[in-house]
Amino acid sequence: MSTGEVRRSSGVLVAEFIAKQGEGGKFTKLQMNEAVPNYSQTDRRMRDLRQLGWVIDNYKVNPTLKPDEYLVQKIGVRIDLGEKPLKPLRKSVGGAKRRRILERDGQMCVVCGVPAGQPFPDVPERRAILTIGHIIPFARGGTDDESNLRAECQRCGDESRDNTVDPPTPEFVLTRARNVGGRKEKERLAKWMLAGRKSPDDTELVFLDWCRLPHADRLRVMQEFSLQVLSTDDK
Repeated sequence: MSTGEVRRSSGVLVAEFIAKQGEGGKFTKLQMNEAVPNYSQTDRRMRDLRQLGWVIDNYKVNPTLKPDEYLVQKIGVRIDLGEKPLKPLRKSVGGAKRRRILERDGQMCVVCGVPAGQPFPDVPERRAILTIGHIIPFARGGTDDESNLRAECQRCGDESRDNTVDPPTPEFVLTRARNVGGRKEKERLAKWMLAGRKSPDDTELVFLDWCRLPHADRLRVMQEFSLQVLSTDDK
């Protein structure tokens, strides 16, 4: 970099790279990192663009994409060209409102149900740190009204910031709930709703423990248990 040359921010460089792909264009995280070298957390800078009207799909919301692919649906404010947002960026939720949301949601993540400070069932060495997230993303017209806010752990919050799909309607959820399995499954779902969290049963807990085994041990347990179940079914 020559003397007097201004070093542009990573956010500007990421916007410039994605804009070059054009709406309808695809790119990978590796390509983005190669286009914006010597900067870390380029994926976070990409998520920041969603606050400025950029709509970028990933494989979670677009099954035609590979896990490392992104699709540019809409280009928003061109900060790489010096454009300014028409409205101020999202402000952090204030302390009083934050406390109300956390108390309302029972001091637990409403997405996965892990209480604040408790270990994740599948990653016991990590504990949940709660933050405040938006149900309808800010970039898609979501507001900071308490009805659009929820308690989220850091893991679910990271995933939801990569999500461009609006939440379902109450009618859609109710219809799906009424069509869930038999009476036993419906009762189980109703108990989760009443408790405000998902309570894993013995089967799920065993599976989570299995996931924590080293790869070779997972294969051994899977093979021995599968043989046992299959041999029992054949009798």
